[in-house]
Amino acid sequence: MGKRTLGLWGLAVLAMLAPASLAAQNRQITGRVTRAGSAEPVPAAAVAVLGEPDITPVLTDADGRFSIAAPAGEVTLQVSAFGYTQVNVVVAAGRNTVDIGLEYDVFNLDELVVTGQATTVERRSATTAIAYVSGEDVSRVSSPTILNAMAGKVAGVNLQTNSGAPGGGIQLQIRGNNTILGAFDPLFVVDGVIYSNASIPGGRGFANDAANPSMEADAVNRIADINPADIESIEVLKGAAASSIYGSKASNGVVVITTRRGRAGPPQVNVTERLGVFTPLRLLDTRRWTEEEAVAKFGEAARPFFEGNPNPYYDHYETVFGNRKLSHETVASVSGGNLDTRYYISGTWKRDEGIEIGTGAGRQAVRVNFDHVFSPELDLKVSTGYNRSENDRGWDNNCNNFGCMGYAIAYIPSFVNLKAKNPDGTYVPPVDDVSPPSNPLQLAHLGVNHEETNRFTGGLTLGWNAIESDDQTLRLVAGGGLDAFDQVNDVWTPNELFFEQVEEQPGESIESGGRSLYYNWNVNGIHTWNAPSWSTVTSFGLQYEDRRLHTYRIRTAGLLPGQRNVDQGAPPESVESLNQERTLALYAQEALHLFEDQLLLEAGVRAERSSVNGDIDKYYVFPKVSGSYRFLNLLGDGSEVKLRAAYGETGNQPLFGQKFTTLETPTLGGKKGYAVSTVAGFEDVEPERVKEVEVGLDGLALDGRLNWALTVFDRNTTNLLLERVPAPSSGFTTQIFNGGKLRNRGFEAALGFTPVLTDNTQWISRGTFTLYRNEVVDLAGLPPFFPAGSGFGALGQTRVEVGKPVTQIVGFDFAAGSDTERADTLSQLGNTAPDFRVGFVNDVSYKALDVSFVLDWQQGGDVINLTQFLLDDAGNSADYGTPEWEARYNGYKAGAITPYIEDATFLKVREVSVSLELPNSILAPLNLDTRSIRVGLTGTNLFMWTKYSGLDPEVANFGAAAIRSNLDIAPYPPSRSIFFNISVGF
Repeated sequence: MGKRTLGLWGLAVLAMLAPASLAAQNRQITGRVTRAGSAEPVPAAAVAVLGEPDITPVLTDADGRFSIAAPAGEVTLQVSAFGYTQVNVVVAAGRNTVDIGLEYDVFNLDELVVTGQATTVERRSATTAIAYVSGEDVSRVSSPTILNAMAGKVAGVNLQTNSGAPGGGIQLQIRGNNTILGAFDPLFVVDGVIYSNASIPGGRGFANDAANPSMEADAVNRIADINPADIESIEVLKGAAASSIYGSKASNGVVVITTRRGRAGPPQVNVTERLGVFTPLRLLDTRRWTEEEAVAKFGEAARPFFEGNPNPYYDHYETVFGNRKLSHETVASVSGGNLDTRYYISGTWKRDEGIEIGTGAGRQAVRVNFDHVFSPELDLKVSTGYNRSENDRGWDNNCNNFGCMGYAIAYIPSFVNLKAKNPDGTYVPPVDDVSPPSNPLQLAHLGVNHEETNRFTGGLTLGWNAIESDDQTLRLVAGGGLDAFDQVNDVWTPNELFFEQVEEQPGESIESGGRSLYYNWNVNGIHTWNAPSWSTVTSFGLQYEDRRLHTYRIRTAGLLPGQRNVDQGAPPESVESLNQERTLALYAQEALHLFEDQLLLEAGVRAERSSVNGDIDKYYVFPKVSGSYRFLNLLGDGSEVKLRAAYGETGNQPLFGQKFTTLETPTLGGKKGYAVSTVAGFEDVEPERVKEVEVGLDGLALDGRLNWALTVFDRNTTNLLLERVPAPSSGFTTQIFNGGKLRNRGFEAALGFTPVLTDNTQWISRGTFTLYRNEVVDLAGLPPFFPAGSGFGALGQTRVEVGKPVTQIVGFDFAAGSDTERADTLSQLGNTAPDFRVGFVNDVSYKALDVSFVLDWQQGGDVINLTQFLLDDAGNSADYGTPEWEARYNGYKAGAITPYIEDATFLKVREVSVSLELPNSILAPLNLDTRSIRVGLTGTNLFMWTKYSGLDPEVANFGAAAIRSNLDIAPYPPSRSIFFNISVGF
């Protein structure tokens, strides 16, 4: 039937340990497995005799050779290898030798993708749209996180950076906005372990008096702790039918990550060293002042700045964002094993220097994965990973005390020299009436915004083949794991900083962070029944998940000079939160394979209860049903056309505490008291529910050189978590409740083509297209409202309104017929969601030379350019006095935000990689005991084409949010990188 539900290598090893039937071993078939069309051997390919379970499969040696027992008469050999398309070869009776060529599986159609907690299916047979990204695609260039490495490579997914700061900060959205107040992140699963992607803000927003300190803190999302170098594959379960098996954590999709594992064979050591530098992708210019203009605006206090220099101009952006220190990354791994035990061990040491002085990100990571077969019936898989990361995020985004870079630069005239120092080495203070009380260069050298995270993730899976016969098998699988991290943030703005000196209590220190502990376990049964023309796979099981997140923040001001401890100032303020959620679920799933695997029908259901629901004993049921049929040879020999359809339901759990009415501790007469919160709990709170229909048409043609996957979907989120105002007599101001409906519809396409495929040359092109539209269908009687993090009042906000996109931007426009007067009412001025996204990936190999690049095109969407608003407000715009400035300034004076809403269309070169494997003629004289040496250059974000006038059309000042705000308020600028790489295999 061609199914590999136990996994290719697990099947091969189990079979190799099984006793071979002596009666069947009437002859030995020998041969060699090579890459089709060449003499290049394929080592460690699995060779088995179909229909002969008692005959031991074998693995090819380093030269691709094998020898396998076989019965007399005609037999069929099945040959499989990682990265190649599986083939069945008929060997005639009496023939004892055969040579077999394997084609590259260039589009990974033979890879196994997730269909349930413990079941998989080949991608070519999948009944739903599942995006697949290989480990090679993720680790080809040095990326801050795996999400950065996925940009431009996945259809149906919108990936946008929240900031250019080193160390992460990127939002992944699958098939549009599915919630307003609920959890908005996808569920991440790493080697079967539920993985936290929490974003815990440090104290930067509080130290800078930001409007929304927690949301504007530019937090790292903790998916950054996964080492891209350890990734074997990433699968994105986009549709509700694909992700429903994960229940009420899957409404925003599921990202299933598999890390690398060892393979049977001699030890293989690989070492990669990268050295490079980061430079700004784009910086802003500011106004060049004449002495007359400066005196006219600032008075006589500005005249001394022009003494001895009639045209002073200092590039403040280049001054502050001029760090060009060397960045480095070392990745080493060793893997191998024998038929019983296989291992993979890796280590990474990485440091990325930021372009802002005093910023950067580092990682030290270790991974140990272990596989052992105790007997033909019993096997074990262990996965462990430890990661330590450090981030210095800098001082960017919004602030209200001039204690952040871009905001302060907007108000500091370019004739002011930030580098000017007094004889004692201290910075020259700002001049009143000329500059705000701030010097970004002083802040870069004296301020501290540091984060350190230690994380461990570990899991194990124990499998028992309870029944194995010719027509049926029963496999029992028990798995579990934990994911734990400890994050500590240290923020310090010492007394001598100019913006602190003007405060009533100068000097501030903040200690914050969080501890997360997730653990989950599951027990599963997988029964397979094989009949001559059909087969079934029945899976069922029990799952338990426990998630805890403990966060805290201690803040003090009025520090003693030179002190940074939080107890060395005014009485500290403290905030603490402990969230815990537990889920118990049961599931069952049936897969029916008919017509020699051409027809696949699947149905499943998950029932779960959770501690965050109003009724903790109530089970919520999430069903799914799907099917696919493959039409063979419809477009020529070897072609396939697959029609698929699916319906599924998933959920989105209430947030922790939404069902409770809590107490507050107000200060009364200088002492703490107790009072009932003004936020009423909702004791009947339930999960949101996503219902989705998905239809697709996939295909393979031109001898496997062309493939496509087309999908349309219609998903509706019902039972939305919303916020209402109870009756005034209740004494409460707000209450969470369930009601309302969102709708997302869209189309996504993935296309792969191999224009050239010869012995020496291979060119693979892949393209993705994503389009979706959303609409607020019902708000359960609520009037339009502005969600948290939606914006800054008249300066542009996102607003939730029936009949409109949930991502609409509203603000004040000009009155009809006027460009100097503001209209009286808010109106829709834009949309934060793009019209569509296109990705284009090309991989070209010619002999030992490999070249690849990734393009990412976003069409449409809008950004509120408040950085330009700040420059206009300060009179520091580079285009001051031009007609373009005049148009914006009229809007500024009128209070109309329209001139500051800009098109977010862009085209970016996300990745470029060029590498060359050194020939033996060079290596042989060196007498190096190496398998290979490859050298190359890689680059990220090398070029950007956009009409947007700000730093980056992708930025979002409020970071990750359910409804992305696309506010640009002095963010950390985007950067490009260029690295030299050398990889050595031993």
